[in-house]
Amino acid sequence: MQINFNNISNDEKDSLKNQIRLGLIELEQKESRRRKKKRLLAYAAAASVALLVALSMNQNSSESAKPLTALEQFAQNSKSTESNVDLENISLVLQDQKTISVQDSTVISYGKNGKKVTVGQQAINTNSTSVSAFNTVRVPYGKRTQIVLTDGTTVWLNSGSSLIYPTQFDGSIREVYLTGEAAFDVAHNKAKPFFVKTKECNVRVLGTVFNVSSYPEDETVQTALLQGKVRITYNKKGILNNQELQEDLTPGMIATINKDKKQLKVERKDVASILSWREGYFTFKSQSLNSILSKLSKYYKIEFIKGADLNLDANYSGSFALNENLNSLANTLSSITNNSCTVNANQRTITIK
Repeated sequence: MQINFNNISNDEKDSLKNQIRLGLIELEQKESRRRKKKRLLAYAAAASVALLVALSMNQNSSESAKPLTALEQFAQNSKSTESNVDLENISLVLQDQKTISVQDSTVISYGKNGKKVTVGQQAINTNSTSVSAFNTVRVPYGKRTQIVLTDGTTVWLNSGSSLIYPTQFDGSIREVYLTGEAAFDVAHNKAKPFFVKTKECNVRVLGTVFNVSSYPEDETVQTALLQGKVRITYNKKGILNNQELQEDLTPGMIATINKDKKQLKVERKDVASILSWREGYFTFKSQSLNSILSKLSKYYKIEFIKGADLNLDANYSGSFALNENLNSLANTLSSITNNSCTVNANQRTITIK
């Protein structure tokens, strides 16, 4: 039907316009209701998915969560797992929180029953009043110490590191908690495995020689095996659930956990050089300058001021005596890298460029 607008009155035109306007309004309202209903359905679907994910995470978390051992609970509540950057002296902290100052490179040795500990030439009562009594050794940057535990295991504790351990191993396992870097020569006991626990992973051994480096400020956690066999357990935390990764190491293997990428990588390298610090040397083979400077800053308690054009990714090999003074250190570093090194002894800095 065709309307001739020339034959209708103005009132009829107004009435027709009004009908069209009302029709458009009604159509718009219907479309608005349809869009609103669609949005509500989308919100409901999203909320349902979020609820399912939350329930799944909670279930997975409950299923995968393992109860903490007494050692882990103690470590969780202890300040000794924090950075030792402001620590001045090596400290042995007994169960009753009595703190004993220890000279650099002194051996701390426990008797078989854990009641007495010898620090250098000094014999001290540990004041242990329970089976789950823990002692802690904290080492500042620039110093090192050695500990002989009650089972005969020897631990070399490196600069800026802490070790928590029981005064006696009475349970079915032997376990210690490490922050920083330590080398272990574990006394063999097939019936009682030895565990080194860190914030990132656990290392299980029966009797072996190995090194664990787990500094809080480092991007990686590294375990290097010289003798025996160890098993690395890494609890990889995901968005929806946790995944437990395990790797068995044989001599000459190194396991590296990247904290940011949440990756566990195993490779063969020169392990002997990694443990050289036990003998008073820092030996490195094909390591980046950035890694070398990072370790030297811990071992010598110094700060490196790096030139703008310095190639931190360049690889070098060499060795430093850990008792060198700053000038000798700078000269050795300069000869290895062909970079200029300037010492400020008062501020304990070396400018390298």
